[in-house]
Amino acid sequence: MSTKSTMTELILEKRTAVSDLLTELNLESSYFAVLIDGKTVGLNHIINEGEKVIILPKIAGG
Repeated sequence: MSTKSTMTELILEKRTAVSDLLTELNLESSYFAVLIDGKTVGLNHIINEGEKVIILPKIAGG
């Protein structure tokens, strides 16, 4: 089994809503969870300077 991980650093030039960031990255919000400084946030959350953003794919299983 192989796993592939990608980490990209992106510097935002202005305060940006999570929904706008996902749109800019061509990611559909229903397939991804967003964490800011380790805590799950909603699409309306405004990303502030210095905050660490992690975007994870949602996975389901059963």
